[in-house]
Amino acid sequence: MLAIRTKKGKFCYKAKAGQAGPYWAVQPVRPRLALRPRSFQVRSQHHRRALRSEWAYHDRGNQFWEKLCTTEFRELYALGSVHNDLYVVGGQMKIKNQYLVTNCVDKYSVEGDNWKRVSPLPLQLACHAVVTVKNKLYVIGGWTPQMDLPDEEPDRLSNKLLQYDPSQDQWRERAPMQYSKYRFSTAVVNSEIYVLGGIGCVGRDRGQVRKCLDVVEIYNLDGDFWREGPPLPSPLLSLRTNSTNAGTVDGKLYVCGGFHGADRHEVISKEILELDPWENQWNVVAVNVLMHDSYDICLVARMNPRDLIPPPSDLVEDGRDH
Repeated sequence: MLAIRTKKGKFCYKAKAGQAGPYWAVQPVRPRLALRPRSFQVRSQHHRRALRSEWAYHDRGNQFWEKLCTTEFRELYALGSVHNDLYVVGGQMKIKNQYLVTNCVDKYSVEGDNWKRVSPLPLQLACHAVVTVKNKLYVIGGWTPQMDLPDEEPDRLSNKLLQYDPSQDQWRERAPMQYSKYRFSTAVVNSEIYVLGGIGCVGRDRGQVRKCLDVVEIYNLDGDFWREGPPLPSPLLSLRTNSTNAGTVDGKLYVCGGFHGADRHEVISKEILELDPWENQWNVVAVNVLMHDSYDICLVARMNPRDLIPPPSDLVEDGRDH
């Protein structure tokens, strides 16, 4: 089941039945959600107080929402998880009344209920993506500030793939993508990383022309190489600069909505696309789905959404402000 949260509404899409209903999008704390789930996590940002809150939803026994902690404000970051630890990677922080892109990585232990700063990224990044495969974090793309360039020069996009091993607290650079990009979507299918669409340019970003992409790049962990996947039916951008609109269900990849083009009058797609890696072609499985200009998507595996309870009222109100 794919769960989608929008600014103006909440719904879920059931892959087999193609039905939509009320739901709240969440992110699993651990990859093996269907086996032994402990809780789910959602983020809310309080811009006025410069704080970010973490919430957990417990789906066993007496179901309830729990506020885990509050930490300093950060935006345009990426969120990953390994086991029972959450990682807030990069993004933009407010430092001495200035918003600066950072390479800081903070780890939150769900069991210990504490924060710890771990090894920083090799470069400052924002609007990037993070996925977890085989208990390692993979940071993909994004953009990085250019401190040594004139003010009129734009920040550069990244084609880097960075691997973080929590057991060693070390970063390692892996094979780069063909395109430098951001506003793409990511998902993991059969232990391979799929990077879909986005805005970018071929090779390392040296200021060349950027374009909307229909490209699908697939990373193989064992061989440390990228290969081309079946192109999207049309160029597609994620609806948020630091959020994906793709997810996996039963070994198939789903892309929900997105923007067609990056012009001033962007067109919102209302389709859900499905990719079966064995067939290697895209199929439209839903049309005219409720889509808005900002939402998150995640996977909820083998759960009955009717068993979920609504989030706390103050979290709902915070979500409507962004």
